[in-house]
Amino acid sequence: MTTFERDLLTAARIIVHQGLADAFAHLSIRLPDGEQMLFMPAKSPALLQKEELFTIGIEEEARQASVHQAVYRHRPDAGAVVHTHSPNVICLSVLGQTVEPIHNYSAIFYEGVPFYDRVGDMRYGGGAAEIARTLGGRKAVIQKGHGAVTVGSNIQEACLLAIFLEESADYLMAALSCGEPQRLSWDEAQRVAGETFGPRSVTRAWEHFSSLALREFPL
Repeated sequence: MTTFERDLLTAARIIVHQGLADAFAHLSIRLPDGEQMLFMPAKSPALLQKEELFTIGIEEEARQASVHQAVYRHRPDAGAVVHTHSPNVICLSVLGQTVEPIHNYSAIFYEGVPFYDRVGDMRYGGGAAEIARTLGGRKAVIQKGHGAVTVGSNIQEACLLAIFLEESADYLMAALSCGEPQRLSWDEAQRVAGETFGPRSVTRAWEHFSSLALREFPL
């Protein structure tokens, strides 16, 4: 098993274990040549096996991978893409709201998390390209009533961003139910993000979440 295959399977287990995925979530890794990606079949990420993973070109015609392909075309810096159906993100989206920086991990999204309000299957009618444009240079985009797409330089980052996005939505929903949250300023959030989301913290969090997930869903 290659490192890319192991990491993709591990990330799939993590998002299931964390309650961010139903049977329809999907993940990908851009391969070193920059023109291809490692992808998964139309299957629950909890049941995914190494021999089912496959390579597909970013410029190929592949409807099932179109959102991932559009992001990679739009973002040369993107090394991995994760699409989840995380529940609190969806709840926040149907209120017409998005994540805001109110604590350490939501500060990671200080650049903003754009809101894509078109509903339905985004693989059709140019939706994939629209999502990529809406995402822009940010770390995530929320889709109304659907979930979110997170983007990282590698699959560890993209996976952890999905977790922190859901946590951020959860805390924001709880805070809004009690009153008006005290939001971090741009400067505060940018500083906290730099302190919170670096290579060491990514490695530590990845080890933590993968250890928990692989106990329940071994490779």
